[in-house]
Amino acid sequence: MQPQTALPQTDLDRRVHTRAPCRVDVREVQGAQIIEGRATNISEGGLYLQRLDDRDLVVGETLTMDIALPLYGVVRATGVVVKPAGDVFYRSAAVRFVELCPLAALRIRRFVYDRGRRPVRGMPIGRISLERAA
Repeated sequence: MQPQTALPQTDLDRRVHTRAPCRVDVREVQGAQIIEGRATNISEGGLYLQRLDDRDLVVGETLTMDIALPLYGVVRATGVVVKPAGDVFYRSAAVRFVELCPLAALRIRRFVYDRGRRPVRGMPIGRISLERAA
């Protein structure tokens, strides 16, 4: 009998927190310019961000986000871009939260739990404001 070898670890295996699909509008102010996008999923550990302009998100870039979650209020999180992606329509990236207070984590956890019990509708369900670290 041959020994079993470990299977390669997938992105799903590495996830610690449950994610919920969402449609959250994102606005980032850079001087007088407003850049729009959306988050397509969120967890206590981070979110997946799609930008609607052609500027890439760079690995290691720090973003400060105010995330307005319906029924749970606004939570502030600081995140770091960990995995850029994109296609012809969007510049996307996985953003990992590096600063999130316990109350904000609890609100996101409850939001994720509730989103898992209800289907996502076509309307945006919240808003995120981003500030780039200097």
